[in-house]
Amino acid sequence: MEIKINRLILLSNHPVLDQLAEDIAAGVLPEALPLRDIVVCIGAHKRFPGLMKRSAFKICLQTEHIFDANAQPLWFKPRRWIRLVTNLFICNFLLDLSPHNKRAYRWLPSSLRKKIIFGPKIFPSKPVSYSPGNGKFVFYGALNDRRKELLNGNESFTVLDNGAYGAQLVRKIAEASAVLNVHFASGIYTEYPRLLSAYLAGKPLISEMLSHELEPGRHYLLFGETIKVEEMKYIFEKFSEEFALNNRFTDFLSQCGDKVPSQ
Repeated sequence: MEIKINRLILLSNHPVLDQLAEDIAAGVLPEALPLRDIVVCIGAHKRFPGLMKRSAFKICLQTEHIFDANAQPLWFKPRRWIRLVTNLFICNFLLDLSPHNKRAYRWLPSSLRKKIIFGPKIFPSKPVSYSPGNGKFVFYGALNDRRKELLNGNESFTVLDNGAYGAQLVRKIAEASAVLNVHFASGIYTEYPRLLSAYLAGKPLISEMLSHELEPGRHYLLFGETIKVEEMKYIFEKFSEEFALNNRFTDFLSQCGDKVPSQ
């Protein structure tokens, strides 16, 4: 997939990453973009043919969880390092959404580590308004045994087919009152693309414990606790004011500016 907004191009080549590209693009105000040609590759572990030949300022977005907040290794596969490091050589910067992955790059030479920026800088250029829904909580994503066990039998949760992407997914989230996050594996980490999808629709997140930069009961509702409808707007607005607006994608692009590390 290729999405073009003025002089910005977003590239992706997997349905999950395509969804993230579409969500990032949905939050971009064209007038907030810097005046330069920028290519952003969504998924630093993926191959992007012809990337080296592009003359634009290049950024690759690293979406995978390598470690959780307690330095517990997660599911990142060793073979993905080949493509990630190749993209790191080609691009001006790599944006890793999770600060907890920092220790994974210790083996790289300093010239490459200097090109890595950490943080979930993918949120919209302007605040989104809260939008109450139908009282249901929607979950989407691959259903492994862990997720099936936690979701089983709860009638408050609407579980979407794993193939729900694009307009269908956007519509289902818009209809719901909140988005549910259940971790794929045990650990403390934050699935920022899911938070972005929820935020764009004006919905709070209900989740298992997230990383320390987000506070349960203030930025998200904790999965397993009683959900009070009157809390949802408060949670959403605190997340918007204290987190989303401090991690805007267009701010990140502007801050990169002319700061091009030596290749």
